[in-house]
Amino acid sequence: MTVTNPAASTGTARDALGQVQFRRVYIATFLSNLGRWMQNVVLGLFAWQLTGDPRFIGVVIGFQMLPMLVFGLVGGSLADSLDRRKLLLFTQCWQAAVTLWLAYEVADGDITKARLVLIVGLLGLGQALFSPAFNAVLPSLVGRNNLSAAISLNSLQQNISRVIGPAIGTYLAARWSVSDVFTINGLTYFFIIAALAMATIPPKEPAAISQWDRLFGGLKLARSKRQIGLPLVMMASFALLCLPFIGQLPNLAEVNLGMDLGERGEPGPDTIRYGWLYAAFGLGAVSGALSSGTVLLKKSKALIIRLALASFSLVLVLFSLLRNDVLAFPVIFLVGLFYLIFTTSLSTYLQERIADEIRGRVMALWTLAFGGMVGLANFIAGDLVARSSITIVTLAGAGVAMAMAALAVLDDNAPMVGSEDIPDSSRGRSNGT
Repeated sequence: MTVTNPAASTGTARDALGQVQFRRVYIATFLSNLGRWMQNVVLGLFAWQLTGDPRFIGVVIGFQMLPMLVFGLVGGSLADSLDRRKLLLFTQCWQAAVTLWLAYEVADGDITKARLVLIVGLLGLGQALFSPAFNAVLPSLVGRNNLSAAISLNSLQQNISRVIGPAIGTYLAARWSVSDVFTINGLTYFFIIAALAMATIPPKEPAAISQWDRLFGGLKLARSKRQIGLPLVMMASFALLCLPFIGQLPNLAEVNLGMDLGERGEPGPDTIRYGWLYAAFGLGAVSGALSSGTVLLKKSKALIIRLALASFSLVLVLFSLLRNDVLAFPVIFLVGLFYLIFTTSLSTYLQERIADEIRGRVMALWTLAFGGMVGLANFIAGDLVARSSITIVTLAGAGVAMAMAALAVLDDNAPMVGSEDIPDSSRGRSNGT
């Protein structure tokens, strides 16, 4: 039976999927994410094949993610001030158009490194404006009682697509072309465009605050409220210092695991096998999302976060030291498992403690802390890997994760915060004067 009243739901995954609006957007987002992960893995592989330079991989991945760092606060402000449905539609149309442009440029055969970096930067800009608005509308599609299950389901579909997308993307890149992969991704945006066009997103509750607080209110909350600030600092530290190995995975696969991925933009004999390696990481992440939405759903988020960080650290040490590509598959599965349990649990902890009227601003900081810092990490890591090795950089990230597990303690009983909790907020003024 279809659930029609979000408030009456009991909070399970079935309840969340019972909401028609959420289910429609959820399926469309999954199809779109399939294309996105096809492109993400092939894009990094293409950058490595083109140059064989870890610095250039860092630049390409960095420019794709860095707009989240630069424009994340703007995206959050827009999500709390504009019509979220229109904002989501605009940013998805933007990304579809830019992706098809990328496919055309690659098909032409003489795309320059500078033009490649420019295009992926424009893609990142669209995602930086999309993510805070999408995270902000999630509770309105399912109801607050279903929020935890919806976040876990959203992580689940993202990571199922992370399993299937790389396998399909690398196969098509080897059998067809890189341009075909990018074209398919460009077309998949229209699934979510259609779903959002049909969606009815409830209007935001009015919040009479200044434009300054719309832009920087999330930062004020992060400074003054530990239940907001600590998860954001943890996510930023994790993304910046522990995750560079993901962007550098083509480098790691060739240097440490002996895979031949090709050169000068042409696939090598192990290109498809590399796609399966990336898919194993995604399969672990799927298992982490499933665990977070089922057996771990009612458990202490503070405890899960610390245990997941410690476990992630241990398996990442093992993965960095491997020189056997057969053993790499089960180990990277475990890396993905604990990575997703940590990020999903941390995101749930944060979202359960913010009121709807400030959700866009706070989730913009989450986007900045996660995606933006991943972009910055890839810029830095590319040069560090070139100067030292991928093994040293990955081991350093594992050490940071273990330190965080020991030092960062969250409180499961921390209360929810809202716009009235913003320090020195100009709540009585809406024009910023």
